[in-house]
Amino acid sequence: MRSRRQENAVRSFGAGGGGFGPSRRDVLAGSIGAGALLALPDLGMGGRLGARPGKSGRAALRYAFLYGTPDPGPASSGSLVATMCPVPRTASPLAPVPVAIKLAAAPVSSPDLAVTALATVDMVHDGAKITLTLIDATSAAVAQQGSVTVTGVPRDANVLVTPVFAPGSPIVSLVLAITMPVGKRPVRKADPRTGSQATRWATTWASHHVLAYFDQSSGAITGPFHLSGEPPLALSTAAANSSDLLMWTTREPQPGDSAEIRAQASMSRLTVFPLGSGAARLSVQAPAPWPGGEPLVTLPAGDVARLVRGRDVQVCSARTGEVTELRIPAFSRGRAKPSAVTMQARPEGTVFMTKPGAGVAVIADPADSFRMTAQIQFPPPTSPLGAPWSKAVLSLAGDTCYVLGPAATGGLCAYDVGSGKLVGSYSEGRHYAGLYQLPSGTLLAVRPENPRLAFFSSGLSPIGTADTNLYVSAVF
Repeated sequence: MRSRRQENAVRSFGAGGGGFGPSRRDVLAGSIGAGALLALPDLGMGGRLGARPGKSGRAALRYAFLYGTPDPGPASSGSLVATMCPVPRTASPLAPVPVAIKLAAAPVSSPDLAVTALATVDMVHDGAKITLTLIDATSAAVAQQGSVTVTGVPRDANVLVTPVFAPGSPIVSLVLAITMPVGKRPVRKADPRTGSQATRWATTWASHHVLAYFDQSSGAITGPFHLSGEPPLALSTAAANSSDLLMWTTREPQPGDSAEIRAQASMSRLTVFPLGSGAARLSVQAPAPWPGGEPLVTLPAGDVARLVRGRDVQVCSARTGEVTELRIPAFSRGRAKPSAVTMQARPEGTVFMTKPGAGVAVIADPADSFRMTAQIQFPPPTSPLGAPWSKAVLSLAGDTCYVLGPAATGGLCAYDVGSGKLVGSYSEGRHYAGLYQLPSGTLLAVRPENPRLAFFSSGLSPIGTADTNLYVSAVF
């Protein structure tokens, strides 16, 4: 069961983790009627570097997209900027270039990292217009775009959009959580300092989900499909395989519900939709915890794995809805310090999981009940929780694990995956909050104050730094 404080966080669409980066409430506050894709200037990267990229040079000339909250700004809202990677060794780092502002949700990269999906919401005369834009990672240009209008959405509604790529399919699902005011009533509230009573208006909100599907082959959008049933909490989790969309939701207790119904409302449901359809093929109760930002990966067989409670993996069958829960022994040791957890699929079929608060990263084999094939121990960093959530990364070859440096020294460290031994470190006294490896092999470390971006070689040699007015939440 969740505490009252956790329940309040869920009802507010989740509080932002850490000291910087947009929370779900912040993103929603700026999403209606304000989303905008900005025109990128011609950066002329081919001419600047002396050659146009060939097929083999696509990774070297790929953009990295930084998502977060701009500062200063009139209101918190999700924004995206692009920076070139790697930083050219013969020139100063390039300043990040704006791509989009006031996004309706965090971006999502395709499984092959070729495109990044952005969602914006704008109010039109008959409802909310949802626009999905796919940005090419090599050129930062718009690859494809499609829009769908959900009618009957008032201007004071909140709309949260989650794009979901389907491995092995051209379909991109759009999961929309629409929260609308359904009633207002006056309430009397006492001032805690003076004790005087004041009358204020309280608003009752109700949420429901809507599905739409964008076909990258034809550029057409199917939907919207309004999902029936009782109003759920806006928070949901979704993943897809080549044929189905899997969606976890939780019913929200309504005024007048009996104790039995309220108890049932605490249960989540897993619903499976054939891609392109608004009619469920399967709907079953799902084990705890409630959905809400937990890491997921789609496995080669089409099942979906959720990393829950920071220590267990739930493997959900897309065919039957059956859930098998597996314990990750390295994550089971109790720690007082909260920790971000991550899970990423590897090309060879394994998964890479991290729990920086416990100072551990593992490689596990889903085909063998998530048996650990490698384990790396490291001193916890000073910021094991909070955005950006990526605190440790596996090298492209899979032989080196890079992590944020210890709380005592900061910087970065490198560990050999086979032996678990420390093989490199770098520190100039700075503490970083996030770490990513770009497709070129360059490491990008993020900190909450400028210079916010620091680039390193795979050998942990500094390449350069760059300033940005963005409090970075994630890198794509």
